[in-house]
Amino acid sequence: MEVTSEMRAALMEGHMTALPPDKSNIVRIFMSSTFSDMAKERNILLQKAYPELREFCQKQGLDFQVMDMRWGVRDEVVADHMTCALCLMEIDTCKRLSVGPNFVAFLGNRYGYRPIPAKIEAEELDILLKKAGELDMDTAVINEWYLKDDNAVPAVCLLQPITSKFKYYTDMEPANESLRLKDKEGWYQVTVQLENILRTAVKAAYKEGLVTEEQQHKYIKSVTETEISRGIMESTDANQRAVIFMRNLQNIEKHVGADAVSAYLDLMDREKLNEESQSLLEDLKGKLPAKLKNVHQYELEWTDKGVNEDVESHASYLERFSDDFVADLKAMIFKSLQSESEQEQNDDWFLTEVISHARFCQAKCESFCGRQEIFDAVYTYMKDTDKANHQPFVIHGASGSGKSSIMAMLAQNAAQRFGENLVTIIRFLGTSPHSTLIHPVLQSLCLQICEVYGIEAPAERVLNNFAEIVQYLSTLLDKVSEKGRPLLILLDSLDQLSSVDRAYSLTWLPKSLPPNVHIVVSTLPEEFDLLKTLKRTVRSDRSYIQVPTLSEQVGSEILDTWLARIQRCLTDKQREVILSAFSHCRQPLFLKLAFDEARRWKSYTPESELRIAQSARAAINLLYERLEVQHGTIFVSHTLGYIAAARNGIAEHELEDVLSLDDEVLDDVYQYWSPPNKDVVRIPPLIVTRLKYDIMEYLAERQADGKRVLQLFHRQFIECAQERYLAGDNSRARHHILADFFLGTWSNGRRKEITMDVNGKREYYNADRNVVPQPDKYDDNVFNRRKLNEVTFHLLHAGRMDDIFKHTLGNLDFMNNMIDAFSVKDLIEDYNMVLQLQDNLEIRLLRDALRLIKPTLEFKGGYTNPLATELVGRLDWLSDRSRHIGSLVSQCRAWCSRWCDRDKLPRLVPQGQLNIQSPQRSCCTRWHEKEPDMSVITRGASFPPPAFERDAVNSLSAELVGRLSSYSADFVRIRQLLGQCLSWCSANCVSRGAPSFVPHGSSFPPPGGPLRTTLAHHRAGITSIAMTPDGGYMVTAARDCTIRIYENESDVMELERTLTGHTDAIEVISAAPNNELLVSGSLDNTLKVWNLETGRLVISMEEDHAHYSHRALLTTTRDSRRVVSPVGNGVNVWDIESGKLQFTLKGHEGAVSCLAVSHDNRYIITGAEDNSIKMWGTETGEMRNTFSTHTGHLTCLRVTQNARIVSGSKDATLSVIDMESGEVVHRLEGHSHPVYSLAITSDGKYAVSGSDKVVKLWDLSEGREIRHMQGHYGIVDCVAITSDNKVIVSGARDEHLNVWDFGSGRLVQTLDGQAAKITAMEVTGYIVVTASTDSYYTKVWEVEQSKMKMSTPRFIDKHSIVGVTCDAGYVVYKREGSENEVSVWNSKDGKDVRTITDKDGSVTYLRITHDNNCVVTGDEAGFIKLWNLNTGQFIRQLDQGAGGIRCFWITRMDRYLVAVTDNNSVSSWDIDSMTLLWTRKPNCDGKITCVTMTDDRKYTAVGTDDKQILVFDNKQDKVVYVLVGHDSPLTCLSVSHDQKLLASGSTGETMRVWDLGTGRLVHELYAKSPVFKGIVCLSFSHDDKYLLTGGHDRSLKMWDLQTGNMVTAQYVYATITNIVANRDNIVLTTKLGYVIIEDILLPSPRTPEPEEENLFSGRSVNGNADEADQPVLKVRSRMMKKSNFCQIL
Repeated sequence: MEVTSEMRAALMEGHMTALPPDKSNIVRIFMSSTFSDMAKERNILLQKAYPELREFCQKQGLDFQVMDMRWGVRDEVVADHMTCALCLMEIDTCKRLSVGPNFVAFLGNRYGYRPIPAKIEAEELDILLKKAGELDMDTAVINEWYLKDDNAVPAVCLLQPITSKFKYYTDMEPANESLRLKDKEGWYQVTVQLENILRTAVKAAYKEGLVTEEQQHKYIKSVTETEISRGIMESTDANQRAVIFMRNLQNIEKHVGADAVSAYLDLMDREKLNEESQSLLEDLKGKLPAKLKNVHQYELEWTDKGVNEDVESHASYLERFSDDFVADLKAMIFKSLQSESEQEQNDDWFLTEVISHARFCQAKCESFCGRQEIFDAVYTYMKDTDKANHQPFVIHGASGSGKSSIMAMLAQNAAQRFGENLVTIIRFLGTSPHSTLIHPVLQSLCLQICEVYGIEAPAERVLNNFAEIVQYLSTLLDKVSEKGRPLLILLDSLDQLSSVDRAYSLTWLPKSLPPNVHIVVSTLPEEFDLLKTLKRTVRSDRSYIQVPTLSEQVGSEILDTWLARIQRCLTDKQREVILSAFSHCRQPLFLKLAFDEARRWKSYTPESELRIAQSARAAINLLYERLEVQHGTIFVSHTLGYIAAARNGIAEHELEDVLSLDDEVLDDVYQYWSPPNKDVVRIPPLIVTRLKYDIMEYLAERQADGKRVLQLFHRQFIECAQERYLAGDNSRARHHILADFFLGTWSNGRRKEITMDVNGKREYYNADRNVVPQPDKYDDNVFNRRKLNEVTFHLLHAGRMDDIFKHTLGNLDFMNNMIDAFSVKDLIEDYNMVLQLQDNLEIRLLRDALRLIKPTLEFKGGYTNPLATELVGRLDWLSDRSRHIGSLVSQCRAWCSRWCDRDKLPRLVPQGQLNIQSPQRSCCTRWHEKEPDMSVITRGASFPPPAFERDAVNSLSAELVGRLSSYSADFVRIRQLLGQCLSWCSANCVSRGAPSFVPHGSSFPPPGGPLRTTLAHHRAGITSIAMTPDGGYMVTAARDCTIRIYENESDVMELERTLTGHTDAIEVISAAPNNELLVSGSLDNTLKVWNLETGRLVISMEEDHAHYSHRALLTTTRDSRRVVSPVGNGVNVWDIESGKLQFTLKGHEGAVSCLAVSHDNRYIITGAEDNSIKMWGTETGEMRNTFSTHTGHLTCLRVTQNARIVSGSKDATLSVIDMESGEVVHRLEGHSHPVYSLAITSDGKYAVSGSDKVVKLWDLSEGREIRHMQGHYGIVDCVAITSDNKVIVSGARDEHLNVWDFGSGRLVQTLDGQAAKITAMEVTGYIVVTASTDSYYTKVWEVEQSKMKMSTPRFIDKHSIVGVTCDAGYVVYKREGSENEVSVWNSKDGKDVRTITDKDGSVTYLRITHDNNCVVTGDEAGFIKLWNLNTGQFIRQLDQGAGGIRCFWITRMDRYLVAVTDNNSVSSWDIDSMTLLWTRKPNCDGKITCVTMTDDRKYTAVGTDDKQILVFDNKQDKVVYVLVGHDSPLTCLSVSHDQKLLASGSTGETMRVWDLGTGRLVHELYAKSPVFKGIVCLSFSHDDKYLLTGGHDRSLKMWDLQTGNMVTAQYVYATITNIVANRDNIVLTTKLGYVIIEDILLPSPRTPEPEEENLFSGRSVNGNADEADQPVLKVRSRMMKKSNFCQIL
């Protein structure tokens, strides 16, 4: 049924009348046939056709299911006469669900079993009994076996179960064999009598016109014909959905009496042909061609074994039959898919979601009664709040109280009350794939609202970002309010949401609603404290109603309604039993359970069997107990256990497969008969179907991961099943089988052994369980979402941690597929899930690595998105310590190789030892004194986070290696995982034919260390940080006019919402003590008060903020009622509720520079630049005291809980003042520079102060200095103390965050990831948040001592005067805090090993010679000196230049040096002879910024800040070319090895490559970065085929010099300061002090042979490092070339 535009519009508006059928992705075939004569056909289908069809369907994203209800079941077990009814129900299910074909029938020479009806209407049976009496037939047997049930309306007569009279009929115990045979014969005789009487009577009645032909036929037709009638004759589309195969065994009638014939013909007394059956069969075959065109007919000669595959013609028939079966079904499936694709424009996920909830709503509204008082309360709320701002309405009640039905009725009937103009949107949370997580719920809500109201849908960026969609919803509701058309949103069962995205905090729920918009939610009162959370923000009692219990009268009415719907009634006694039990538990759920039990009662059911429990939980247990008795304890307990254990439900075919893997279940099922096929052992489908239909009322069908799954429909059913069936070891056992299923352990023909006790004998089978294969993905773009979402969950609960590392969270293929099918966030949630149950260090490290990688992987539109290189870059240092991480690194390297060769482009990969040969170095200018403005956005690009502002995006593998490598020695699993990463990178380089970069070792910020995350949401410098007193929210404000609110209740801060409203830079924010309000001050001359929970603007006040250019201050009073805001020399005090100015504090003669409010809220204390401190009354504004204890401007001020003021001043002192007495208790002296920052311990006993380079700890009670802490190189603007007084943190203008031990004053660690002066800092617990006005990202650190040990060694580069040896062994850099000292840093040990001191002046530039033996320095005095790198000893000095050395270049053989001096002179020396060769001063207007020279001294090139390049011919001593074209100052130059090309980089967006011989521009290289920050260094590859560039965009890029295209890139998270291009790899240094070795993978130049392609095609790299390495070795030896530029792996 196509969804028309009219139907869609009605659905979106909430009109749930005509609903389209559910979209299905199942091909579900009902197989109809007689059984024994079709055994060979069934076997070949099982072995050949089904696997082929299953694979075909999987590639189309479909599941293939066959419902063969006769397979594996003996007639004796079906004693309740329900088989035929179950088959018909199953045919209807196949019709409803199947895509394409749904019914297949096999007809041979046998008509099949003709049962007597199990149910006959009482009036009809009376006619037959009367007619039988007239024929003098004894009808006693009829009256004995058919009992009248007056509870049915109309009354029916039911055939009693066989075991009601023959109790041994189904008893398979060997000891009772004779009794069973006796009962079997007894039932046979009864059957003969019943058939004779009923068939004789009905024929007579038909002749007299008392019954119809159809009524007569049901007494004589076979089960097969009944199924064909339902599947074909009653179908309107049988030609598109059904097929019949008819086989005729020629001359079989001549062989009646032979042994095999009885299986192929209907016989009487086993020896005589049943003519009536044969006639009925011929009639049936004659009718089919007129109804169905899909009829296949086969003619076979009879053999003494019937159908015999050993006979050539029979074998050929079976093959043809199987091929025809496959071809027909494929054609039907394909045609159905084509038909669906034509309607694809009407199909989107959120339409499916809307339809799903509409259908659920309809089901909940059926037979609803009562609850008018709740409806009246909701309608009154809607009416009263329709024209004003208001809050949501909350319905709460106990589990089973009927909340969902109430919400459904509201959705259905609200429009009748408020008019058809009302738009109603409902979500039954937890009932569909997009309603369990709050993010997709909000997505679908916004899309539906936009569609109904004609509002443009939000951008994909907004939809996919949780914080932005939360913010968007509030804005959207405001727009809806203005439309004038009312909106009602109903959200049922908040408690059914997953906790992901902090759903239970309810911060996503709009708490302030505009007119015309109403939200009603329902929830359990105690679950997850949801009701308590709601009451914190929705405070009006009128917004709540509790669902009361049902009255007995309403309960009775509901019972009558339900009974009438199913056309049944109860006897008086039965009704009394139900209502008596209901009086003890008056909940709808209990009444439903009681009703479902009573509907089974017949009017003749003995009173002793009328059992009803007294509570809902007891009733559920009673139901489970009954099922166990009826179907078997083992079978029921395992089946319901699997359903309850599933993470997101379980599909029907999955359940059958799982049960087929459960040896305990199979042993129970086959205890009395052997499986029908010794090579295939499975659970008989009929057994599963019987149980399914018995519990159908309690199973909910829903969509999960694109599949239709079953779940227990109510929370109490799930909880009860978990308690009953998943207690103790049962849980682990069920999850173990589920894990095996989703891993595909026993699929693809892999046999599983089982020994079963069959009739007291042990039978051994090594059989195929014929379960569905479970690859991660079925085709390129068809992912196995069920496996990806379920398998880790089951491995975890099965206790199989090694398998988690091997197959999922330590398996690179799985990780990549999980990200592609879902998202990085979903993958991280799986790690979180594991950590909730098991605190595994390796899992935690991998999780933390992924968190750091997440912004990189989520970048859209970049050069590439490889995971492997990121993993290598972060995890490689862990490879030797962790088996699993080491394995992952290997996988990553292999992936990069495949990738490289697939794209035929080179890649950089971390691998192996360095092969040092003639490195090419970069030439770079001195680092800018100030970083470029990071807030600049070029080309009008919309703002992306800084991690996104690049075109280099790393693979997961590279990220993990780069972050985790240092852990691999300690953690085996991490080592395995990194092994996978490296293998993945290597193999992927091959498969993609593209080059790869992968960092060698840990080179990205690693997980497990102090850096928790980087919050990159602002687009300009961050001015202020605020933390709510309870630590629940962290808030940042920036000069981009936005405020970002982050929740701090989970282990990672998540962006909750963004506040917009200011029109100019926000300079200061303050969180109120009540944890609910935030105040912001902006250069737009407003103060704004915001509600943190809702994000709503509470009020706005205008005041002059001209003084903000000097200093911005703001606070609130302790009662959260007033805002205290300095304005120049005065202080305004505003009332928050009214927004009115209460008074202004006047008295200071200088600008107010600091302020505080006393803990008792009585005083406001201010400090100013008039050197005074003043105390003011909070209530009146009256000045209470003035303190003139300082001789310099006040800079900082704090108040202790014991009423003391602690102040810091530019006079380098601190004062401690008693507020009550006004006495100066202590004057603290010791600083030699102004005090800039101050913090007080929570107990008020100690203070920490920050000055220039120094931090001090003071004892306030004794007034003495305790600790003097020196470790900074700049002014300390921020200090703080952890609440337990164990750690001091200080942030300074030297860009360092220092962590100190409170007790000893020891510097624990210096953290320098901020890469900008730290101007704002907040601390909660051990979490430290830092920010800078010079950067638009916030760093979140954890300073607990154990985290300090997990950080990677780095050198401290503050001057960007740095060099690195080509083997990356040593870094030489200008020492911080000293102008004339250079440190030599050993990268292996992470320590400075020696210091080189230039006594002539400040070092201005340095290089390392290409042979790694010498350090060359230039100083401000104009000297260039050579030093021994290994000893630090001075070697020689070149002739003094004409000015201070600005920069220089050393030719590759270390023979010549060319330098630029401060007076713009250029000089050249012969290093060996120490001779000055020449000096010239170019005629140029700009300052020379960089220089290079060819190795043969022919050309010298200089770049200037006026955007020109001058090329000198040294022999002719003249400028031969002036190269123009750059639009920004030049920063670096480099010349190729063959002396033919010159590369130039600038502060702009482009690099250029020039022909040195002609001056012609060869290539202009554009990096395409949204925020391009300029090139710092560049270098040619050894073979001059590629150019490598690095700069402020924090990425290494490789350019193909033949085409001018960028071929690969690597994001390294910091500005690149050096590039050394070796033959094998690339060595980098970064501004953060990392040394990075990037290995390069180049694709193979030839086409791999077929056997080589098989090495990686569709192959999953497992977690075993040794196994993973084997195919990689082949790649190394056969598929990769060892170029003259890089050696692969």
